[in-house]
Amino acid sequence: MNNFEFYNPVKLVFGNGESEKIGVYAKGIGTCALIVSYSNVDFYGDLFEKIAGFLSAEGIESHTFFGATANPKITEAIAGVEKAKAVGADMLIGVGGGSVMDLTKIIAAGVKYPHDIRKMIKFSHSSDVQIAPTEALPMIMIPTLPATASEMNPTAVITDDETLRKSYVWEPACLYPKVSILDPSLTLTLPAYQTASGAIDSISHAVEPFFFSDEATYGNIDLQSNMQLGVVKTIYDNLPKVLADPNNIELRSVMQFSATVALNGWLTCGVQGWTPMHQMGHVLSSHYKATHGATLATMMLAWMRYFATRKQNERFVAFAKAMWGTDDLLKAADIFEEYIKAAGVETRISQFGCTEASLEELTNGVVEVSFSSDGTLASIPPIIRDEAYAIYKLAL
Repeated sequence: MNNFEFYNPVKLVFGNGESEKIGVYAKGIGTCALIVSYSNVDFYGDLFEKIAGFLSAEGIESHTFFGATANPKITEAIAGVEKAKAVGADMLIGVGGGSVMDLTKIIAAGVKYPHDIRKMIKFSHSSDVQIAPTEALPMIMIPTLPATASEMNPTAVITDDETLRKSYVWEPACLYPKVSILDPSLTLTLPAYQTASGAIDSISHAVEPFFFSDEATYGNIDLQSNMQLGVVKTIYDNLPKVLADPNNIELRSVMQFSATVALNGWLTCGVQGWTPMHQMGHVLSSHYKATHGATLATMMLAWMRYFATRKQNERFVAFAKAMWGTDDLLKAADIFEEYIKAAGVETRISQFGCTEASLEELTNGVVEVSFSSDGTLASIPPIIRDEAYAIYKLAL
């Protein structure tokens, strides 16, 4: 494996009812909190009134910014920064799924950022135009949808609603939350579709480093491979169970912590952690408002089918053997597709509204944002434009 340095300063609190201690954990971090969540929070009931009460009991003033949508937008971040400045917030609390937590991070950094927020985001991998943030307001996260692990990583993904480019900022210097509270009881009322699409997203976070690592590049990666497979199998085995028994708190607990482990940095220690499927999925989300986890479902299947007839497919074959006992990638992809369908998640990009006429636009989108200056999308092996087009076509 490669040499590496691991750093993760997030204080992770796990357990049923732990979100009720938000005031205790926030004390000492700040005195005026901006609570960030979705534009529609009716499904949370009185959760935000309770959070405000817990904060008030510890002498912490709170305000709300209910402006996040699925696949958050730059305009939402700008509005959030304005609200944070207007109320004098000195910390942010994100309550929701990955969209909320990512928006919270960009708002927290945006309050301190001296440039146009768009410059914060890596909207191009082929030119050095990004100016990464260097500081941010402290953050607490309360994830209510197990999926992205944004609660324990320094990454935020956002879409520029003017250009439809979707990309990310990764900055360990300031985008790690101070505290993240994983309270599985807050996930009990998740609809089946959100539960399933979040789980598929989490699976993809462990699948990508498995697919795009190999011994020729990194040497012995048995530990990484087994950890990655362990997370995939745990989520894969438990998703049907939690869909059948959604009020089972033990199952919800397993799903929530598994999602965190999938992308908190542990699984990519010693390997690069390329994310080409995410890069291609981002274009689908930004152009068709497709659910993030569903885009990853379509991409995992298409990449498996593409590499069924391609050299350097040993990791794909190893995954198929480990998961389904076959070295036939097409058969494995068919089995996986039926599993995803049974969970109620889309498996074809045509279900988002894509047609063959859309493929050039999609390919151009991923090239513009995610291709390097050498004309490739980073993976093992790297792929070129025509291959990205072919993968999108297989996903129709």
